[in-house]
Amino acid sequence: MHRSSIEMRNRVSYVAQRHYDVRRGRCDWETVSHALQEPLLACLSSFDAIHSHIHPRRISGDTEWSLDDIAALKQFTESHFRIQMTSDDWVLAGRYMNITHSDCIAKMWTLNTFQMTPQLYSQISEFRQAGLLWPTICSKATACSPDILRFAYSTTSKDKVQKLRRPKAQFRISKHQHWTEDEDKHLTDLLSQFDNGRDIDWNYISKTIGHSKNACRYRRILLMRSQKSREVSQSSSPDMSSRSDSPLVYAASKRLRA
Repeated sequence: MHRSSIEMRNRVSYVAQRHYDVRRGRCDWETVSHALQEPLLACLSSFDAIHSHIHPRRISGDTEWSLDDIAALKQFTESHFRIQMTSDDWVLAGRYMNITHSDCIAKMWTLNTFQMTPQLYSQISEFRQAGLLWPTICSKATACSPDILRFAYSTTSKDKVQKLRRPKAQFRISKHQHWTEDEDKHLTDLLSQFDNGRDIDWNYISKTIGHSKNACRYRRILLMRSQKSREVSQSSSPDMSSRSDSPLVYAASKRLRA
């Protein structure tokens, strides 16, 4: 090991011990980084965890984490490791939290796999108003650990709940959605029953054809666009081979124009 590396290791270990927070059980590494004028990850890499007087906390799988620890681990991993973390990255996360890296991996995996739903949020709110404790709420509402449930509930704002409550679209509108030639013909025949495209009964068309309402609307738009582009191409060149539209769309749009 080079002399500069040894000096860096000793400096980091000394400053880290000075800024060790007994109450939280871990160092204030942001303050250490600022005091040494070194990047945070460089300080963690140079920290001598073996010979240091700061011993990692032993947290078993059943031990609950504090909300502050969960928030700190989540913020650290998201701020410094935006891609998939390696084993060396998790070692640095363990040093940052003063917890073994395997416990950090297990906690983040549980946090990332947990999903808050509007129904679960409403159920937890009712249990909280009834005065139930978090272990009891977990046993009744979900199999998640109490600390993860508390963190997810506390970090879910009313705005997020409103977004979760918004109904999702029944399908994804796609221009590549498959339509057969017969379906295009059937659509144009149904649309011809409504004058000038007004007061179209999309519920009736959707049930008749078998595609959703939005899919029928979007298909109609595609056919109308194809018809307009074809009229422009016809005015410039009457040659059919120059048209880029598919025969299926061309035949259906021709019926629309009629």
